[in-house]
Amino acid sequence: MAESVEILQQIIKQYGQKRELSPGDVLIRQGAMSDGVYYLKTGLLGVYREEDGQLFQLSSIEPGTTVGELGAITGRARTATVKATEDSTVLYVSTEDFNHALEGAPSLAAEIVCTMTDRLTNSDSIRINLGQSYHQAVDRVESLCTEKKRLEELLRLREELADMIVHDLRNPLGVIFSGLELLNRSEFVEEDREYCQSVLAAMTRSVTRMRYLVDTLLDIARLEEGVFAFQRKPISLTDLIEETVAEERHLATRSKIILILDVAPDLPSIQADRHVVQRVLTNLLDNALKFTPGGGRVQVAAKQEGDRAFVTIADTGPGIPPEERTRIFEKFTQVQGNVGRHRGSGLGLTFCQLAIEAHDGRIWVEDGPNGQGSQFIFTLPLSHEG
Repeated sequence: MAESVEILQQIIKQYGQKRELSPGDVLIRQGAMSDGVYYLKTGLLGVYREEDGQLFQLSSIEPGTTVGELGAITGRARTATVKATEDSTVLYVSTEDFNHALEGAPSLAAEIVCTMTDRLTNSDSIRINLGQSYHQAVDRVESLCTEKKRLEELLRLREELADMIVHDLRNPLGVIFSGLELLNRSEFVEEDREYCQSVLAAMTRSVTRMRYLVDTLLDIARLEEGVFAFQRKPISLTDLIEETVAEERHLATRSKIILILDVAPDLPSIQADRHVVQRVLTNLLDNALKFTPGGGRVQVAAKQEGDRAFVTIADTGPGIPPEERTRIFEKFTQVQGNVGRHRGSGLGLTFCQLAIEAHDGRIWVEDGPNGQGSQFIFTLPLSHEG
């Protein structure tokens, strides 16, 4: 071994021609015929295999290593590409000089064969490891695909169950509601009248809430499927906002909240479903009033920017953390730590987002004025009819 190294160093010293390489310079090209042997003096080289136009790194060559011996001996084409990964210096010995030197150094030839055998053995080990990793990756992908299909099936079953529950609840709720209306018109014995009417009122409120929840779930499902039947026409956004605020003002007064209306003059009309947009306004205004403490303020503002109307509902409540501002538009989501005057269904904001986006608008939430509270903003395209 020591003798072979010494002989190789003598060959390089006698025949070696110095070459300087910059990062990325190709020293040996895969498929090219062998032109000689290279000895890396300084720097670092990478060995690459080219497949389908892509290079895959196989190994690195460090200083003191010889490369290209097998090609020089056999005269075969290069089996890999070698290029510099940093500034490098190599000593080049031509095939003719190298083979001439080998004729007088059989021990060096034997050492080269042993070195090639070790490299091939190492290459086989790498291939075995790669094969094992590949099969493990395939098994993992198949497992993930199976898990994905399972989750998709669970999601589909959940949606089917929700649809079934909603539809199955709707009819009996309608019957109960009709029965309550009939009872409300009935005559009671005088001493039982007040009690019966209070019970009926509580039942009516509960059924009304359940009916609203079921209808909202159905509307959300239709919006998600793109089959919601909109009645679009030019409407006055100013009138709609003023009407909605007027309906909610009694709640603000009862909760000792200052309700402010700020609509820009001459706001153009919008092309929209009046009932749907009013539901959006009512949902957002209800939320603002629910989470604003007594003595606080809620402001409803509207203005034109370009070809869109911008509507803002701002409050002085606890605000919504940035990490929650996307999640709150998901079904059945409640903001952690925020407690309003009554618990909501977690569906109102989902409906708002789907309804606004179906009108080619956007809706989002950000900090309220001066960083206090929160403000919901939605946009709607203005009507071309003015």
